[in-house]
Amino acid sequence: MGPGAAIATSLKRSLDFTGRSTRSEFWWTWGMLYPAALLILSWRALPFHGAVASGVATALLCGIALTMMAVGTRRLADAGVWRWLFVLVFLFGVFAQIIYRIPVPSEEALSNLTVQLDDASVPASDLGYYPYLRMLREIMPWIGQPLAILCLLLALLPSRQLIIDPESPEVTT
Repeated sequence: MGPGAAIATSLKRSLDFTGRSTRSEFWWTWGMLYPAALLILSWRALPFHGAVASGVATALLCGIALTMMAVGTRRLADAGVWRWLFVLVFLFGVFAQIIYRIPVPSEEALSNLTVQLDDASVPASDLGYYPYLRMLREIMPWIGQPLAILCLLLALLPSRQLIIDPESPEVTT
């Protein structure tokens, strides 16, 4: 399957998380859509576009992510791997981005912050919330990156071939 056919097939099956995808469909789709997503993200970071353009860019990114997830789940199923691993890794990445968006003050700033609870003023460092959040922010890349690399490596596995035994009524893989 060539690049045009792979992209066309993937875009037609963007909402289809069942079935199978070949290695060529997966790699052509990822090879074309991933750089496109990076370009859109780079353009979105520029300060001169408006809210409408940002909304269009976000919609495009969601469409690209959905297409890439769908072809990834189909590819893992074709390779004989649990298909939903791809979706879980993607959701883990979304969760990591949400954690990164939560502001975490430094230890020095925490010692100067106080929180008003009932009628008492409590130092923020006594609440115990921020050290766990800081730890999550430090651990997540070490978990997420190997998982993403694992998914891409599993996509390299060959397709499971159907073996039809003429003497047996069952089809095995």
